[in-house]
Amino acid sequence: MSGALPDQPTVLPSFGRVRFGFGVLACLGDELAALGIARPMLATERRLAELGILDRVREQAPRGAVLFDALPVQPTAAGAEALAAAYGAERCDGIVAVGGGVVIDMCKAAALLTGNKEPLRHYAGHPERITGPVAPIVAVPTTAGTGSEVSRGAGIHPAPGEREFGVRGDGLLPRVAICDPELTLSLPPRMTAGTGLDAIGHCIEGFLSPAVNPVVDAIALDGIRRAARYLERAVADGQDREARWHMMMAAVEGGMAISKGLGCAHALSMTFSHTDLHHGALVTISLPVVMRFLEPAVPEKLAQVADALGAAPGGSAADALAALNARVGLPATIRALGYRGNDHEALAAFAVGNYFNRGSPRAPTLDDYRRIIAELLD
Repeated sequence: MSGALPDQPTVLPSFGRVRFGFGVLACLGDELAALGIARPMLATERRLAELGILDRVREQAPRGAVLFDALPVQPTAAGAEALAAAYGAERCDGIVAVGGGVVIDMCKAAALLTGNKEPLRHYAGHPERITGPVAPIVAVPTTAGTGSEVSRGAGIHPAPGEREFGVRGDGLLPRVAICDPELTLSLPPRMTAGTGLDAIGHCIEGFLSPAVNPVVDAIALDGIRRAARYLERAVADGQDREARWHMMMAAVEGGMAISKGLGCAHALSMTFSHTDLHHGALVTISLPVVMRFLEPAVPEKLAQVADALGAAPGGSAADALAALNARVGLPATIRALGYRGNDHEALAAFAVGNYFNRGSPRAPTLDDYRRIIAELLD
């Protein structure tokens, strides 16, 4: 290994406690007790109740647990505010987030609001403003993709149909993540594909980030390899327990990779977040175009990504990911995904100002985004 040493000291991230494997949901009661949580609020959305997942979680929760199943299907400020209000009214002492990234992100925002009284937007981009207590969170993910169960951030829409903003802080990191692949067996193929590709996107952009963190780089590459090998199996057969185990592990690894930062593909996902298009699909449709843009800046890293994706010797990471997208049913462009607007200039202007660009190994200009968006829409 060669090259100049980094100019700045490296900070290795810490993560919450992770219980992982089939059957670990049975540990929920013990983990809550260890945290001193006797009256948790079980926060979710109604679709999970219909699948029977919520009943299994309630069986493991203490008797004092309170159910809140009215979270919306999009992570909104209003949803977080309603949860925070219910938490206070019921005098709860912790939040158990049961669901995918939408639910976990709203629980993080609600946890922030339980002890910090300004509107959520006040904290966007300003973790130092979170000075009050944050309710402890235990995350029980029911999808394998966002990695929100091991990350410090949350994406929140001011209102449905408006672009999301991010809140971040150490207090938003779940104290414990209960990662039981059993809870993902009923996930339908389309959601399996979208969330699984989201995990790959986190791993790739975290790995490509210029931040120096060899530990997280190794985790990210392992996540890419794991998802590239098992995603198609999980999509083809949701009851494939081996594939579900590996995809949940890839999702956790993707969440850990986020700690290094994300890049242009996530800036583009935020750009299109005023629509109902799936976040993971937006990221991985954008990534092949983004990786071609990044090639001059990080050719060696992209060669490692290509290898992790299973590309033939000399093959490109962009082509390998585009092929995987196609194999699991994702279209090649955001236009084909369903975007109907023609506001290229406004989209480029928003994208170039997005904070995720700070994690890109090559700084995109407005003209760069014009070209990237044109390729994704035309």
